[in-house]
Amino acid sequence: MSVQLAPGYVPRKWAEGFHASAAKLKVVWVHRRGGKGWAAEHEGLKAYWWALRTNPKMELIPGFHAWTVAPNFPQARQSENELEVFLPAWARPNATQWDQSRGHRRDEHTFVLRGSRDRREGLWEVKSAFEPEALQTVGLDFLHVTECQDIPETAFNRMLATLRSPGRMGLSVWEGIPPDDPDHWFARIFYDASKGEDADRQAFFVPYTANSDLTAGDIKALEKDREVMLEREWKRMWLCELPTGEGAFLGNVDGCIVNLPLLTEAESDHRYVMGVDLAKKVDYTVIIVMDACHRRLVWHRQIRQMDWNVQEEAIKYAHSQFQVRRIRLDSTGVGDPVFDRLRFDGLPVDGFVFTNESKYGILTALAIGIEKHLLAYPNLPEMLRELRSVRASKLPSGRSRVESTAGTHDDYVMALAMAYSLCDPPPADLAKWQDIKPMRYAPVVDTLVPGGIIEAKGAVGFLERRRLARQASRIKELEALGVL
Repeated sequence: MSVQLAPGYVPRKWAEGFHASAAKLKVVWVHRRGGKGWAAEHEGLKAYWWALRTNPKMELIPGFHAWTVAPNFPQARQSENELEVFLPAWARPNATQWDQSRGHRRDEHTFVLRGSRDRREGLWEVKSAFEPEALQTVGLDFLHVTECQDIPETAFNRMLATLRSPGRMGLSVWEGIPPDDPDHWFARIFYDASKGEDADRQAFFVPYTANSDLTAGDIKALEKDREVMLEREWKRMWLCELPTGEGAFLGNVDGCIVNLPLLTEAESDHRYVMGVDLAKKVDYTVIIVMDACHRRLVWHRQIRQMDWNVQEEAIKYAHSQFQVRRIRLDSTGVGDPVFDRLRFDGLPVDGFVFTNESKYGILTALAIGIEKHLLAYPNLPEMLRELRSVRASKLPSGRSRVESTAGTHDDYVMALAMAYSLCDPPPADLAKWQDIKPMRYAPVVDTLVPGGIIEAKGAVGFLERRRLARQASRIKELEALGVL
């Protein structure tokens, strides 16, 4: 292009071929902070520049029409701020003594573009895809869609139709990083454009390794992030790799299954921690005990009884059997009374209040542990189903929410996450699970209380043995009634 449309814009090296392309639909997978948003906005400015030099159809209102669409308005704010600075003087109306905005109507998220003698004024709007119904009824000369990986299918379908209006230029740029689902519309449209079968469609793929504008310091910093991020998320952001599999938030949960039996009581010289997700409405209470050093699930129970006394007895039993050092328990809402009573009885309880942010944080830590094989658990079908069902979605605020798919519970997920959060950090020279020798692990049992509990070790006094015996008798009654 022979004209410098925006004096402040300097394209990245990868963007030179992007701007030179004559394709009407351009799909861009560029790593984070790779300059794809600026490049797309410059494409829109180029489209407007060409529109001013063509003979318009006078029935078209406005004379030139462009959109920038983001998943929600918080994410759209960056694009609007960039347009405020980026649009050159020749594209904007002159300021007047009554209006100094030069066409930027902040309350409406719009920019009025200067017209020409033959063409009416243009309009560039910044839109949110959160309400797909609002993305229709117009024809566009230029469409810029940013953060496509977070935009739903319904919005994509409506935006695509805006490019089919007679008399409009119908140019578009779809940019972002790969989505976390291989069947996402952004993945489909990228691979369709990658085929090269249609001259009007072209795909651009730029991982950080192909960006010559990055300095050695930039590369060192982003590669350092790999140590603390989920591997698949790091690859998605910086290598532009499309994740494979089901797209579950917790990743390959089967990779942490080990063929070691559950325990019935504490092993000597081992330390144990516990996570408890208390029942809410139609959920179940789940108790998980983990070996703090090896980060291995050694005991679990699911309680289908809403009676707090039953749940407290089960928690106390597990605590006494494994001499649990710390217990992390859901103290959100109705969990508070249980937390208070257990604390009063002397159990080492930490309360955990679930908010969107705290839940996202603790599940992200669990996802990293699963991905890096830092924890282990037996093949528990119900728990594995729950782990596989966890998904992440975007909220209107731009924040992420992690939740189970409809029709599934997350009791095992949260209990495991809380127990894992109390485990020791892994050593630098982490051994493989198959290399760890089991230490007199007891055979798997199906009952809550193993036989022989009354014959407690000599270190346990007479009163303690009587208490354990009463507790064992009560829990056996509950088992007989089908409660446990």
